[in-house]
Amino acid sequence: MLPLHILQKQLDESAFCPLCKGSMYWIEAEQYDRELNFHECSYCEHRIYADQKQSCHCESCEKNKRKLIKEALSKESYNLKNKGKDKDMVEHKLNQLSFIQKLFLLSILDDQVSESSHHHEYIDWEKIKYVPFSPNYQYQKRLINQMLDQQILISRDSADTAGQYYINVRLDGYSEPSLYSITFRLRQWFYENLSQGIPFKSADEVKDAIYELLYEKIVQFMQYYCRLWQVQISGNNSFKALCYRLLDSLACGQIFYLVQTALDYLHSKKLLQLRNEKFINTNLLKKTVEQYRERGLQEKWVTTTLPHPPQIPFSGMAEILFFRFLGYDEMMFVQPVWKIWEKIEPRLKFYALKRCMHCGSDELDIEYDAHNHISLFCRTCKQQDHYFTR
Repeated sequence: MLPLHILQKQLDESAFCPLCKGSMYWIEAEQYDRELNFHECSYCEHRIYADQKQSCHCESCEKNKRKLIKEALSKESYNLKNKGKDKDMVEHKLNQLSFIQKLFLLSILDDQVSESSHHHEYIDWEKIKYVPFSPNYQYQKRLINQMLDQQILISRDSADTAGQYYINVRLDGYSEPSLYSITFRLRQWFYENLSQGIPFKSADEVKDAIYELLYEKIVQFMQYYCRLWQVQISGNNSFKALCYRLLDSLACGQIFYLVQTALDYLHSKKLLQLRNEKFINTNLLKKTVEQYRERGLQEKWVTTTLPHPPQIPFSGMAEILFFRFLGYDEMMFVQPVWKIWEKIEPRLKFYALKRCMHCGSDELDIEYDAHNHISLFCRTCKQQDHYFTR
């Protein structure tokens, strides 16, 4: 470091070190002919410069810089090793990922990546794989494996980095964007009321995601219920097909009731096995639910609706999709999908099909006013289009 000439140094009782919470000095100094003003921690000597053009060289900051350089070199080494090694490697554009994949990525990144805090430029899946990003562990494991197979995620290339993945996407024409850039774009798509772009290719993609997450929520419900008896259970394709048919006419909460009633019956008859080998418990549950539903239709029963159990946590994906993106609350679980979709579909279809009336581009900025109008601003030709909602 260049030598400093201290002009004034006094304790600032209103300032505290962001690293160690120690008290800080306010220092006015000169470095050759240049004036420098900064806070300096009285304990760890961390500095915060007033003009924000200088960087701190305290022990903690230098250690952090060395760590970042090591990670950058590690990633560069990985890229050099793999350059030309796998010519079939596909690089995806972020907007080409499926709606579910974007939703899953945002649920992982949203709480971990921010502009003001340090984060790695990779996903350390081994550390976070049991966090409820999705309704159940098996589902998020399938999503991770799917994204690895499609090379959306690629493993870091060393023995001690198992379960650590880079996101292999392009964003705004750039290869290898930072995790913060990816997270920022996903937040724009999901949290800005569709005014900063859309994360889906068609409205049906959102509808499919609603069915998928509600089904996985049903699996989460029955796994929680069976855990009380230390009984294993999981979903399979035939049970999934049954749930999709039921979701066409029943609310998710009504299916909770059918599942709970069926499991109580099977448990009382001691038919449930401790292990779900060859899906024995799943198949028994499917058959019993089908019988209850058929009898209910024949005898015109009104199926009870269970509220979402408060002891079962909401997953990150469900919170983002149902509450933040669609703007619903727990009514999502007490109305059938067709009724929910009736309200959602027109607006999503409009955004999915929108184009500039002048040049046909879909590169648009959108201002949405639910009570009056929608305004579209074309980034290509600067055309402005206005659509009244009444």
